[in-house]
Amino acid sequence: MQKIRLFSQYDPDALILKTRKEVQDQVGQWPEEYLSSEKLGEHVDALKQRHEMFLPDIDFANGRAVMIERIYPLSVYQPGSKPDVKVRVNVLIYKYPFKAQTYLLGCRPPVPVPDCEGEWYADQINQEIYLEYPQYDKRPKKTIIAHNNYIAQLQPCYVALQDEARRFNAGLDSMIEEAVLQRRNDIDHMKRLLSMLS
Repeated sequence: MQKIRLFSQYDPDALILKTRKEVQDQVGQWPEEYLSSEKLGEHVDALKQRHEMFLPDIDFANGRAVMIERIYPLSVYQPGSKPDVKVRVNVLIYKYPFKAQTYLLGCRPPVPVPDCEGEWYADQINQEIYLEYPQYDKRPKKTIIAHNNYIAQLQPCYVALQDEARRFNAGLDSMIEEAVLQRRNDIDHMKRLLSMLS
């Protein structure tokens, strides 16, 4: 299990810029025969498929609640306590199944992201993300109310990020066309230089 920062890890514009650079670099390495009309569609489709962005399908409103017991240092619950004293506590966990990669869930959406009292984890093997509330034992009712409020505000973030991914995918064709045109121009320029030298 890996700790994640949901909707706050990185800027989607930076991811788009990185993807644009990767597309340009990959097309820039294509040999001339890739640009022939019969092979171009095949290579463009493969490149597009590799770089399309799809958010995992997650329904935040229907998480499965699970209560587990964990051992934490007492100092987590009572600041100033001895750090070597451990206590058993009940931890409330909400599990959300998903399909696909979770890295896009780290992008900041163009809407305000609510603060979370819990901690997010991703389990790629079981294809689930978890929201853990280690403070549940201290204030169970407040934790559940805070969770419900948080989840209600989280769904619009997810929808906004899906819209961003759709916009990116809609512009991916033109991004690839631009890179192919640049590659053709580079090849033509090299041919002219070589013909001038001979």
